Amino acid sequence: AVLIAMQTWDYQGMTFIPNLNFFEFIPEQESLKSREDPLYQPSPVLLDEVKPGDYELAITSFHGGPFVRYRLGHMIRITSLRNEELSIDIPQMTFLSRVDDMIDIAGFTRLTEKTIWRALENSGIAYKGWTVRKEVKEKPMLHLYLELNENGYLTGEQVATAVHQQLKKLDTPYAELEPFLGLQPLQVTLLPENAFQDYTLRQQAAGADLAHLKIPHINPSDSMLDFLINGSRQAVAISKQERQPEVISSK
Repeated sequence: AVLIAMQTWDYQGMTFIPNLNFFEFIPEQESLKSREDPLYQPSPVLLDEVKPGDYELAITSFHGGPFVRYRLGHMIRITSLRNEELSIDIPQMTFLSRVDDMIDIAGFTRLTEKTIWRALENSGIAYKGWTVRKEVKEKPMLHLYLELNENGYLTGEQVATAVHQQLKKLDTPYAELEPFLGLQPLQVTLLPENAFQDYTLRQQAAGADLAHLKIPHINPSDSMLDFLINGSRQAVAISKQERQPEVISSK
């Protein structure tokens, strides 16, 4: 494990530990460019050059080890340049997400797993499982695949509307997609009952390790989605009451 920062006793963010690793901070836009073009060399800044904002973190250990100038794949947020209350003259930070756990919509907003999870929770929808990914057809969209609880009788349209409204409250750039770009990017597919459970059972039967037993919340593969929509219904007899996949766009 790499020790990067520690929480101070006022619980206001985290303070870097600067004597264990040499830190480099890749600005968010530079990080995005390097992911889109593997040959692009991003331009990082140093600890004394950061400003409040989001960065991908790269480190070099002062004490040796297998990694030299290693991009951790973590996106962090610099919340302030110092802790005023405790007079700590080191930038303060919080962890946002894995770099590959962010979904970019039209270059306008980048949603994390945490933001999407909070939108689901705040909507009050009772669900068993969910996964989401960016899909591009005529326009880029955020496609949410959701399994409701057994007693959940919401329609796809109700789910899409509720989650869409919560995302607008949580993420200002997402809210601005409608008035600025005319986009309502959320699309919802309601999954058959026990879709996520059946996937886990299949993985266990195949001898998969713990890291591959469950569907990731962000950017599942085509084969994973195919099983969630179709595979679980092939594993058991389909009852007349079984919920069928329903695709609804937010309105």
